[in-house]
Amino acid sequence: MKHFNRQTAFTLIEVLIAVAITAFIAVSAFAIMNQAIGTQENAENNDARLAELQRAMNRISMDLQQLAERQVRNQYGDLMPMLMGDKSAEDTYLSFTRQGKRNPANLPRTEMERVTYRLEEDQLIREQWVVLDIVSEDQILKRPILEGVLKFEVEFYSEEQWVDSWPQSDIGNLDNNEIRTIKPGAVKITLELDDLGELIQIYPLGIG
Repeated sequence: MKHFNRQTAFTLIEVLIAVAITAFIAVSAFAIMNQAIGTQENAENNDARLAELQRAMNRISMDLQQLAERQVRNQYGDLMPMLMGDKSAEDTYLSFTRQGKRNPANLPRTEMERVTYRLEEDQLIREQWVVLDIVSEDQILKRPILEGVLKFEVEFYSEEQWVDSWPQSDIGNLDNNEIRTIKPGAVKITLELDDLGELIQIYPLGIG
């Protein structure tokens, strides 16, 4: 009977093939892991962006829901209606008086405040007047509430149509009672975002 001695060592070619296969599997695994991480980061960024947008729209909605029939005086002493704005102006804005100003210390002060929304350098800004009847620009607190905004426009619903400014009549032609009570039926806000495109939101103001 003949006996054969078989060598169990790998040849160089077999080792190189094994190394190549291992490297291929490692590269593939890294690519899959990297893609998964990228997908997760994109999802987290999208969630954060949508949350930022929702907070901004909720802020505007809460402010308009608490619209107060209280006119104010500007830094020149002129009476201004409870709500006013202009789409066609060089600086589109929406300004109004709201109730519900926070007063955690229960100080003897009004619970109303004047707020203004406008666009500044791709940011939607919420301006808050320190006092209702403003004396100077120094009494305005500004806070950005939404980044990456390319367009901010407002329109006002009155007499079954949308108009670009409110009030429609020159303030000088309105008496004090009209200035105190005049308001549109709804406000439409159009935002164009650099990543989400155009968004239109309508806020009814409780007029038929």
